[in-house]
Amino acid sequence: MAPNRSDARIELASLLRTALVGDGLPCQAVYEYQPATFSGQSPVVTVSSAGAQHPAMTHQGNMATFSYYIHVFVLYSDADSGWTEQNCEDRLDLIEKTTIETCIANRVHQPYWNLLHQDEPSNAISVKIGGLEYRAEVITVVLEVYS
Repeated sequence: MAPNRSDARIELASLLRTALVGDGLPCQAVYEYQPATFSGQSPVVTVSSAGAQHPAMTHQGNMATFSYYIHVFVLYSDADSGWTEQNCEDRLDLIEKTTIETCIANRVHQPYWNLLHQDEPSNAISVKIGGLEYRAEVITVVLEVYS
């Protein structure tokens, strides 16, 4: 039976939620999908499927390589609340650091994956969502799964 990309995505989001959401932690929410709206939340992290490869069977059984996009969204500024551009950039950096530390701490996470690694350098840009400007960063990770 082929490994399940959905199970690994949900588990990765769960690990990130534990590391990023809660009192004193840098995010308001982590989603294991791309929500249509953030409902006023910021910062938000989403984990979405980016691709899959299922090569021929190995001596260890079935193998799959799953790619995921970890999207970080941080509101650029908000004069009413005192949230500044500097706050945004600092929070974006902290979330990236915490995300990578979580990935490093969970390189092997049985039974969901045998190896997790970053696929390429992350990419930070500015985007508008619902009329609001956000700094957004995309971190691409790859999971190797054997079953």
